Amino acid sequence: MSLDEPDRQPEELGELTALVSEFVDRLRNIENEIELLKQDQKQLVEDYSDRLDVKTLQAAMRAVKIKKKVSYKDTFDTFIEILEEKENV
Repeated sequence: MSLDEPDRQPEELGELTALVSEFVDRLRNIENEIELLKQDQKQLVEDYSDRLDVKTLQAAMRAVKIKKKVSYKDTFDTFIEILEEKENV
């Protein structure tokens, strides 16, 4: 077995084929589920687009996620204020 191969990888071709097949099947299932979720997300946006400014709401949601990750929220807010003032000049 070469240095690049995992220690637990089957050496017998039949076992390796079955393991690869299982992996590929599971990966394809996950990819299909991701695609279905993307379609659901698109449909959700369409369902609310006539009642909400969805693009602005999504931008606000991204901003909230970013702010949650920041350690120094006061500094972050100060930077935002400075940048917003700079944009208005």
